[in-house]
Amino acid sequence: MTTTHVLALDIGGTKLAAGLVSSTGEVRGEREVPTDPADAAAVGAALEGLVDAVLADARAEGVEVADVVGIGSAGPVDTTAGTVHPVNIPSLRGFPLTEAVAARAGRALGRPAHAALAQDGQCFAAAEQWTGAAAGAPSVLGVVVSTGIGGGVVLDGRILTGKSGNAGFISHVGVVLDGERLPGSGALGVVESYASGPAMVRAAQARGWRAGERADAKVLTADAAAGERVPVEVIAAGTRALASAFLSAAALFDLTDVVVGGGVAASGEVLMAPLRAAYAEMAVYPHLADVRLVPSQLPRLSGLLGAGRLGWQTLSG
Repeated sequence: MTTTHVLALDIGGTKLAAGLVSSTGEVRGEREVPTDPADAAAVGAALEGLVDAVLADARAEGVEVADVVGIGSAGPVDTTAGTVHPVNIPSLRGFPLTEAVAARAGRALGRPAHAALAQDGQCFAAAEQWTGAAAGAPSVLGVVVSTGIGGGVVLDGRILTGKSGNAGFISHVGVVLDGERLPGSGALGVVESYASGPAMVRAAQARGWRAGERADAKVLTADAAAGERVPVEVIAAGTRALASAFLSAAALFDLTDVVVGGGVAASGEVLMAPLRAAYAEMAVYPHLADVRLVPSQLPRLSGLLGAGRLGWQTLSG
């Protein structure tokens, strides 16, 4: 037998992934399949298949697996009911996720199992605080800036979950009083209305940038890197909104680090430089000004790593 591992699941709009995570943060035996956003039965069967396959591989290799499964999922989540309600996976809304996964893992292990659930943004933050850009830091906000904005908070080394499991839901932090309405949720003036990839593309096209073209955030950041005025100004405005949300979180949680990941953040200094500049301008107190804003250092397996961290924290109580 090797060192005990926990089974981890990462549930997203395009793929479902599973793997084993060690107590020191190594991921092994990972598998993934596409997500079917429209068929709950297909998603349930795919999850059961992943659990069976990963645990069968573990048995064949003599790997010891604990009886706790960590699950990271697109949110919102309901940790009390063990369900999720993701906007981009309609088939999973109301699905008894933790119950189904725990039952399947228990059958494969031959003993009762328990499943712990967290938002994918929380798992991102947990992974970065465990082995990533903020490894070992006491208070970390992890934020994914992509088609939407997701996030999570780790305090004193543990994932902050809240009453429903949605702590760190930074997409709906207000940055403009009675501002723009967010498509989908209807929230007014929240940061996702200004700083997500689609929001910045909409703002740029409203100013004539590539009007009528099928442009995306990757094109926007590339044009900004080339010095085009409208993309540069729109990204400056978006990152200013993002910096305002970060400052609110830093003031509430006395953060040491903010780690930024996701597709838009992958553009590097095109986003990080104006983001740091805006934050530095707003942060008037020393304990806010010294917060580090850093890009993610983790590879694509960060979702599994964070779900595994959740599993280990559940085991430790």
